[in-house]
Amino acid sequence: MQIKNRVYIFGSAIITLTLLTLNVIAQSQNVIEGHFKALNSHDVKVIAAGYTADAQVFSPNWEGAKAGEESLKETYGRYFKSTPDLAYTVTNTIDAGDKVIVEYTWTGTLSNPEGGEPEYMKGKKYLLKACAIFELKGDKIAKETVYFDQVAFLKQVGFFDQH
Repeated sequence: MQIKNRVYIFGSAIITLTLLTLNVIAQSQNVIEGHFKALNSHDVKVIAAGYTADAQVFSPNWEGAKAGEESLKETYGRYFKSTPDLAYTVTNTIDAGDKVIVEYTWTGTLSNPEGGEPEYMKGKKYLLKACAIFELKGDKIAKETVYFDQVAFLKQVGFFDQH
């Protein structure tokens, strides 16, 4: 009888852990889907609200981390101003609950180059493959690290044609 009880308890524990894991994964999928939906709608308020108050975002586009709601709004706002047709397409997701890896493309036309960007880049279309590693706390992004090929971007916007 004790063996049956142990098997029952063990089986119940496995089922409970599986259900909890599936719930965490479903929640993380919702967070990531919401993030990319906000990116595609260029809604900087919703994007910034999707991060924890102490979140850090790392990208080859800048040194160090972007942190805080205002910094994230300003950064994403600049992207959307410089590339009004900026669009993101998720191509693959690896979900481990509180850590999610997302492969995606982003594409657009550099219509309003930011300060310091040469005028010859204006009107250039680009398509970049990227990968981001998200660390989640509950239903918010606590850390995001983005990787992409900067040389591919520079080629597509004509940098090497000028140098």
